Amino acid sequence: MTLGRFLGVVLGVLGWVAAGSMPLFADPPPVAYVELKSHLVRQGLDREFVRKTFADPRNTFLPDVVRKIAYLKKEPRDIYRQFLTPQVAAQGRAYIQEHRPTLRRAESQYGVTPEVITAILTVESGLGNTTGKYSVFNVFASLSVMDSPEIIRELDLPSRLKDRLRKKAAWARRELQVYLEYCHRQRVDPYSLKGSWAGAMGYCQFLPSSLKNCGADGDGDGRIDLFTHDDAIFSIACYLNKSGFQRHNRTTWRRAVLRYNHSDAYADAVLTLAGWY
Repeated sequence: MTLGRFLGVVLGVLGWVAAGSMPLFADPPPVAYVELKSHLVRQGLDREFVRKTFADPRNTFLPDVVRKIAYLKKEPRDIYRQFLTPQVAAQGRAYIQEHRPTLRRAESQYGVTPEVITAILTVESGLGNTTGKYSVFNVFASLSVMDSPEIIRELDLPSRLKDRLRKKAAWARRELQVYLEYCHRQRVDPYSLKGSWAGAMGYCQFLPSSLKNCGADGDGDGRIDLFTHDDAIFSIACYLNKSGFQRHNRTTWRRAVLRYNHSDAYADAVLTLAGWY
């Protein structure tokens, strides 16, 4: 690296630090990102777009996210107990009143009841109030290389996790590809969207693949923004509809909700709240 290039990188980093966007002593990106970039280009992504995205000083590897996914266990049944309170039920009923026109339009188009849509929004993001603080790009880029020898060595991940790391890395690469395709097509800054530690984003906490397959324009502005209530409501309704939800057949409700989150505890909480609403 030339002295001029080095100084340019340093000044760029200091600029982001001054803006509060990243820590001063951020670790350099993993060497494994070299192959990841090549993989994304081979999948059809624009080479220059990929290069610029990975060269951005906001590119930060997230070891804590990798560890969390690597060691993730089945969630306990009481994890959603916090939502099963009279206060939360009252908030949900108020939300239905406030957004009734949109909810009714979604029900008419997709056949999904407002109560179930609202219950999912409640559990996923507190009705849009808690959407996550992690860079969606950094989450999926970090997870995409979690099976590389470099990362396994640096994070001291045990060999017994080898199969899980491989499967999760392959999943993350697919999600990262879809996410970057979306950002490039919509001219969205890949670092502008924040989500959960697992990469879910928006009020409905969609993964990029869910956005691609089920994202819906609820307000008719010609774009899909999961950080708006109308689009989040319509996107949830579309997802449940494609998962087999039938308004007049309650036996389909649980199966559709389980497609949204493969957790019995989650389905129990959502359907309980829907009943209270």
